[in-house]
Amino acid sequence: MREKRSDFCLLIDPGLDTQAIDKKLTELNLKPIAILATHGHFDHIGSVSFFKNKFKIPFYMHEADSKISKSANFFLKIARIDYKIETPKPDVLLKEKKEKIKIGNFKLCIYNFPGHSEGSCIIQFNKLLFSGDIIYKKGLGFNNFPGENKAKLKKSILEVFEIFPSDSIIYPGHGESEYLMNIKNNNQDLINFLNYSDN
Repeated sequence: MREKRSDFCLLIDPGLDTQAIDKKLTELNLKPIAILATHGHFDHIGSVSFFKNKFKIPFYMHEADSKISKSANFFLKIARIDYKIETPKPDVLLKEKKEKIKIGNFKLCIYNFPGHSEGSCIIQFNKLLFSGDIIYKKGLGFNNFPGENKAKLKKSILEVFEIFPSDSIIYPGHGESEYLMNIKNNNQDLINFLNYSDN
């Protein structure tokens, strides 16, 4: 995420594609001033330590995912991915259901929506919502990893629909961006999940 008319940016959920991210930052002449994770799974924090060390910048994450982030390499083994990361230590631990923070000229609201993980968050910047694995354009972000809770995820997604304007743009951790109203109306897997009473 980039400031208008500025070379400064925020890194959100830098996963395992370290070289591709680093190359793109160089191409766009961008200088990260902080890193934020929507949650602590390996595919969202895999490059954090690299960029923390390279740019000497802080890392923000919700405290409820501290334990899960420390188990990132264990989750990589579960997923049968032959890769090992340097587990990052958060510099700022978010603690509330909703927190307003300012990083440089970026004014953000960060909401904790448990379900995919206990510390899963949506990062709001104006009408842009970085949703991690809470909500996608297509499908569901639920894959039976330890710490996931279907009932909490269902409650969180319903809260997302209540809290945010329907013309907000969702930028998920995987897949394409989409307007929130279109996801609500067209993501059939999500509709089925929300309407199924035994979740």
